[in-house]
Amino acid sequence: MMARELDDQEIISLVESEMNGSSDYLDSEISSQQAKAMEYFYGEPFGNEEDGRSQVVITDVQDTLMWMMPSLMRIFTGGDNVVRFVPESPEDEEVAEQATKYVNHVFYKQNNGFMILYNMFLDSLMQKVGVVKHYWEEIEKTSSESYENLTDQEFSMLVQDEDLEVIEHEETSIIRNAVDPQTGQPVEIEELSHDVVFARTDFSGKVTVENVPPEEFLINRGAKTLEDARFICHKSHKSKSDLIKMGYDPDVVEELPGYTSEADSITTSQEYMARHSYDATDTYPNQASSDSEAMVVVCESYMKLDMDGTGISVLHKICHSGSELLDLEPIDYIPFSTVCPIPIPHKFYGLSVAETVEDIQLIRSTLTRNLLDNMYLANNGRFQIVEGQVNVDDLLTNRPGGIVRTRSPNALQPIQTPALQPEAFRMLQYWEEIKSGRTGVNPQTQGLSADVLKSHVTQGAANAALTNAQGRLELIARVFADTGVRHMFKSIYNLIQRYEDKEKLVRLNNKYYPIDPASWREDLDVDIEVGIGYGDQDIRLQNLNNYAVLMEKVGQQTQGIIQPDNVYNLMREVADEMNIKNVDKFVSTPPTEAPPPSAQEQLAQMQAQAQMTIAQATQLEAEVKAKELEIKAAKLELERVETEHEMAVKREELKLKGIELGFEMNSDKNIKA
Repeated sequence: MMARELDDQEIISLVESEMNGSSDYLDSEISSQQAKAMEYFYGEPFGNEEDGRSQVVITDVQDTLMWMMPSLMRIFTGGDNVVRFVPESPEDEEVAEQATKYVNHVFYKQNNGFMILYNMFLDSLMQKVGVVKHYWEEIEKTSSESYENLTDQEFSMLVQDEDLEVIEHEETSIIRNAVDPQTGQPVEIEELSHDVVFARTDFSGKVTVENVPPEEFLINRGAKTLEDARFICHKSHKSKSDLIKMGYDPDVVEELPGYTSEADSITTSQEYMARHSYDATDTYPNQASSDSEAMVVVCESYMKLDMDGTGISVLHKICHSGSELLDLEPIDYIPFSTVCPIPIPHKFYGLSVAETVEDIQLIRSTLTRNLLDNMYLANNGRFQIVEGQVNVDDLLTNRPGGIVRTRSPNALQPIQTPALQPEAFRMLQYWEEIKSGRTGVNPQTQGLSADVLKSHVTQGAANAALTNAQGRLELIARVFADTGVRHMFKSIYNLIQRYEDKEKLVRLNNKYYPIDPASWREDLDVDIEVGIGYGDQDIRLQNLNNYAVLMEKVGQQTQGIIQPDNVYNLMREVADEMNIKNVDKFVSTPPTEAPPPSAQEQLAQMQAQAQMTIAQATQLEAEVKAKELEIKAAKLELERVETEHEMAVKREELKLKGIELGFEMNSDKNIKA
């Protein structure tokens, strides 16, 4: 038989049941550990102090965490694009570049990503887990517009605008003189004039990323990850005004029960009390200037529900306050990302770094207290006196050059305080080494002194210690990168791709880039660049320098293999490693087309062209003259040949005439004979 549909009260009952189970788990197992870590971080007394004895607390937890934080922040905020989106095909390269620039901009610029990561990392180092929430926030902006002396037509046109709402409206009757078009006679016409005030509402949205305090985050006992959690809840305080701005029914919001510290599990949690008792801010104020600013407890839960009775559970977002269901909607993602510095397999909550140092802080504080007590007694020792033989008032008045009146020479004897034993100092050093072994934090990694740098031996040892410490820190950074940070940036990408569907120009690094999230793929792979320490940075810089030398040699030997783009990319990579911002101030992007020549270059080109033209003209003239001479010589030769030919012809003609004349003379002789 199929299950029936759930009503509002049944849904709230299911949520409350899961909340109670999660709260019991956290209160019994996790909250006390988180509160203890917070107290140790603040250096609060242990509770075993004695009056008249030293009560100093060595802040090993705080020192360790605050040594780790600068390196972690440098890793994730030291470059322009710590997180890069990797294209899966050549067609995705442009999209990946857009996504890399814009997602980093949204996180670091629009949401103050530095402080979000700072709080996230410090929460995890101290309280096991750092939680970040990311979601699309609808922004409603209201402004007023005033108009006077509007006609009926103008007023009707404005009223039709759906973004405008009439706040104030006043009609005034006006008598106007006019001419009747039919009769041509003057008439009086009554018209209405409108004075109106509109409220214009503009709707927009943005990706919002915010930190979630550990005491506001609930998860079911058996959860291993966020993805397999049966129940997740964000329990927070919100004003009634904020709830109305978020779109909830004002009538429903007004009836919500107000905040009371006695019934509020947030402000009475051990984590909250430990965080705020240090500076006496542990009482959550509910003193509001108006009822709209009164605070209420809102529970935003994520769990699978079979709403329709089909037997198939679907992930839902359920918001409720008290017994009132504010929102219920299906959802396809959980808007949280978490990091843990020391994950334990198959558990959601791992270990914090603070937990690994708490016992050392207690032991070193106890040893230091004993040493201080010993020194106090040595400097202000006790005396044994013969009763009635010593002026006690003189003895108690301890001042340089003072005297103590006695009735007998041996009436006053100092009680010897045992000298400090070297073993006590060696014990302090021993536990310092234990802390170093657990966390990688030691004097060498916190800062090299001049004495360390004098000797190659000590310098080598310091470098080895630095490398070991960086290895531990690098592991934590890698865990952060591959878990919560990667998930957070992919979630931001998905929110932008889902809700920003119009192309726009975005200013990034003093340049405007066209961004079109509608053209992005639904999911791109995320690559997070994790670097660690100056040692590795020096190695990478050296490798880049060696590669630059190789590029120069190859470019000299093989023309065309090294292009300006290749050199520019190498320079940018070196600048990124050196944490140099605004690289474009020093290296210009290679132009895609040749730049136009300057005026001097143009003049030089014109002069060169003129000289070339003159040379060409001179050569052409010489060639023409040579051709003319060749033609004249040819003509003369031709005339000579023709003359010789004519003379030969004439000679032949004369010969023929001579022969003919000879024939004639012979004929005459024969006739006469």
